[in-house]
Amino acid sequence: MLTQAHHQTLVYLLPCPRATPVKTIADQSRKEAAHMKAYVIGDYINTKQLAPVDRPDPTPGPGEVLMKVRATGPNARDFQIWTTGTAMGPPPSERVVCADNAGEVLAVGEGVTNVKPGDRISTIHYNQWIDGPWDFEMRHIDHGQTIDGFMQEKAIVSAEAVVKLPENISFEDASTLPSAGLTAWNAVVATGQVKAGETVVTIGTGGVSVFAMQWAKMLGARVIVTSSSDEKLATMKELGADDVINYRTHPEWSKQVMELTGGRGAEAVINNVGTSEMDQCLESCASGGRMMFIGHSPVSSDREARAMPPLLRLPLLIIKNIDIRGVIVGSRKMYEDLINAVSKHNIKPIIDRVYDFDQANEAVAYMASTDKIGKVVIRVN
Repeated sequence: MLTQAHHQTLVYLLPCPRATPVKTIADQSRKEAAHMKAYVIGDYINTKQLAPVDRPDPTPGPGEVLMKVRATGPNARDFQIWTTGTAMGPPPSERVVCADNAGEVLAVGEGVTNVKPGDRISTIHYNQWIDGPWDFEMRHIDHGQTIDGFMQEKAIVSAEAVVKLPENISFEDASTLPSAGLTAWNAVVATGQVKAGETVVTIGTGGVSVFAMQWAKMLGARVIVTSSSDEKLATMKELGADDVINYRTHPEWSKQVMELTGGRGAEAVINNVGTSEMDQCLESCASGGRMMFIGHSPVSSDREARAMPPLLRLPLLIIKNIDIRGVIVGSRKMYEDLINAVSKHNIKPIIDRVYDFDQANEAVAYMASTDKIGKVVIRVN
């Protein structure tokens, strides 16, 4: 006599030619689930388009974390990487782009104890800079350049470089912080050592400049913002700038800085545009002031030609005792301090626009324009 269990066994043993084998369906489902979408550099230099690709789901190894990316976004440095390259040389065309990131832990590799699945996280893009001074050799591991970035649905990150996100910081807000936010934090807080009552000058209205204004205001400093657009300057005034200067109307804008500060000058100048404004930055500094030199942006050749190289301004540097410091993003410890400050003071990053993941190239095109104030974010659905 066959029991119910025997009948169940026979059901699985009897041939069923019209049915699709269960194993095939499962394999197909696993195959479909094991792929994700990403954007790589491709032929951006010619097409001005990132290339969407399908990639296998990554698996975390020892000391690694698998992140479900929730938000990312392009920065000025990304365009430099995609077009002219950097000191590290041009990255391969299959490199996944963008260092900005925020997301949640999907899985952890062997030995990872600082985070667990479900934790909300973000990570620095120079993975080896945990604390202490910058080491030039740390540049060899850099998300979006030497290793894959975060314009993908899932990403592998170093557990050592991860920072947990408080619940009161959204993924979109957090994704603006690893590059522009942290660079400005280093320039204003960690290296710049800005104090309450000091005057800080920022140039432009991009991500770094806007964050520099926010961090300086958080510390109780006075902020003077320069830009070539009266409309943008009006917006920056609404966002918290104490004074604004149009450097197109006033090419020698350091005179306006001196006038606004009663002839003293600014204790800190955040220069993220390069040698084109070096002369005016130095002229704007107070005695004993410091200039944080962050990066450079393309400007007209005649303006570059008129720029005074800093070595030719040695008398001014000496007489004013000006300290010039190069600034490159920041360490994990700095990022932890930044995240804690944003959470404690409920600071909202200034986001110009948010795009969906399938609009990545639209976001990149808008980022490349001069219309924005603050950050451009890509929501990874």
